[in-house]
Amino acid sequence: MYSMISYWLKYYRHECGLTQQQVADRLKIERSTYTYYETGKTKPDINTLIKIAKVFNISYTALLQGIEDELEAAVADIHSGSADDDEGLKYRTHATTKYEVELLFVVRNLTPKQRKEVMGLAKKLIAESEASK
Repeated sequence: MYSMISYWLKYYRHECGLTQQQVADRLKIERSTYTYYETGKTKPDINTLIKIAKVFNISYTALLQGIEDELEAAVADIHSGSADDDEGLKYRTHATTKYEVELLFVVRNLTPKQRKEVMGLAKKLIAESEASK
């Protein structure tokens, strides 16, 4: 999924006249990893964003321009009732917090198998919490 971060990575790389390989070399990562960032297949963590910003000689916040719109879209997606499984919004009983939106972004970057593992762990933690009450 292409994102604002992906857009800015490509934009600033071009502005600096660098290739994906040159950026990857400076970050000490594989070119394919950096390519995934630019195409939106994966998203860099905050530490990597800071390193990338240093390569481009910009503030890391420049790479986050417009991300508020993506967060709003994610919240709208949650409130629209769309979900990955049949349980839908069974557990949601209040407005979505910033923490929940951040968790959503993390989960969206996982493989389907990893998502199932995370969901299983979350349900296990809920069950343990309920049992201890």
